[in-house]
Amino acid sequence: MIAGIPIAVICGVPEFQFVGLLMIPMVFDGFLQLLTPYESGNIRRLLTGIVFGVAFIFFLIYFHRICVWVAGSILKLFVAEPWKIDQAMKAFT
Repeated sequence: MIAGIPIAVICGVPEFQFVGLLMIPMVFDGFLQLLTPYESGNIRRLLTGIVFGVAFIFFLIYFHRICVWVAGSILKLFVAEPWKIDQAMKAFT
């Protein structure tokens, strides 16, 4: 996960579908180990863990953006000047 932070800052956040694709190898490997007698090695666990950790950081960024959007939408219902809420939302995303 630590590697995902500088990658997100330098390269930006990829599309959400790509983030989901990055998570698939670790999930597949985990279910394969759960459902069969197969056990993955340390190198495979390291690689899938790094890729999943980077993708999880991207997922958290998307989750943060959704939370800000929902909170801003709720606040716009109760505030007389919704443009101020729009400015605050842009500062947090």
